Amino acid sequence: MAIETVVFDLGGTLIEYAGQYEHWPELETPGFAAAYEVLANSGQALPPFDAFRQAGFAHLPRMWQAATRKVANLQVHALLGEALAEIGVNSFANGDLLAAAEAYGAAIQQQAFVIEGAVAAVTAVKAAGYKVGLVSNTMFPGAMHQADMARFGLLDHFDATVFSADVNKWKPNADPFLHLLAELGVGAETAVYVGDDPGSDVVGGRAAGMRTIYFPSSQRFQNPDGIQPDGEIHERRTWQVGNYQLLNYNP
Repeated sequence: MAIETVVFDLGGTLIEYAGQYEHWPELETPGFAAAYEVLANSGQALPPFDAFRQAGFAHLPRMWQAATRKVANLQVHALLGEALAEIGVNSFANGDLLAAAEAYGAAIQQQAFVIEGAVAAVTAVKAAGYKVGLVSNTMFPGAMHQADMARFGLLDHFDATVFSADVNKWKPNADPFLHLLAELGVGAETAVYVGDDPGSDVVGGRAAGMRTIYFPSSQRFQNPDGIQPDGEIHERRTWQVGNYQLLNYNP
C-alpha cells in the first residue's frame, strides 16, 4: 500500500540536543547544572554538584528503562527527586523540583540546533500532500519541544505530535505510534517512521505495523542484531533514501 503519512522522531532526527557531549547521559550535564543552581539558591545546603550529577546519571538509565518497560513514567522533576534522595536530601517540595526541572529543560534547549536538511525535508513532505506526525521519547513536557520546533520552523508542518512523558507511552512499545496514528486518523500500513535509534525507532515503528527508515545522524546508537529498517537515509542534506528522496520513498 502506498505511503500517505510520514512520522518523524525528534531528538537526533530533526533537532540535536546533545550539545558538546557525545555520550548519554553525559549530555544531560547542562540540565543538571541549571537545576542544581536553582536548588542551591533556595537557601538549603546541598552536597557538591558532582555528587548530585553522578546521582542523576546513576538513576536516569534505570528510570528510562522503567518507562520503556511500562513500569513507571519518567519526568524531569521525578528524576531530580531521585537524585537528591540518593545524596541524602529530602527537604525540597514538589514546587521546588518543578522549578528546577524547568531550568533543566531551558539549559538543554539552549544547546539545541536543527539538523541539516531537516526543515527542508519536513517542508517538502508536507507540501507534497502527506500527513506529517511526530513521536518522541522524552522526559520533558511536550510544550518545551514544540517551542523548539516552532523556533526552528518545523512545528507548523506537523498535523499531530506525541511526546512520551505527556502520555506515558514510550518507544519501542507500539503504544505511542498507535496513539499518533489514531490522532491522524490513518492506518499503520500507510505510514513510514523516520528515526535515528534502530532499537527504539525501527523496532517500535515495526511493532506498530509501520514501515521504517533509519537516519544514522550520530554514533550514539547501534543497529541491534536482526533489526533491518525498510530504508536508510544516506545523504543528510537531501534526505536521500536509496535512489529516492524521502518524499518520493515508497518501497
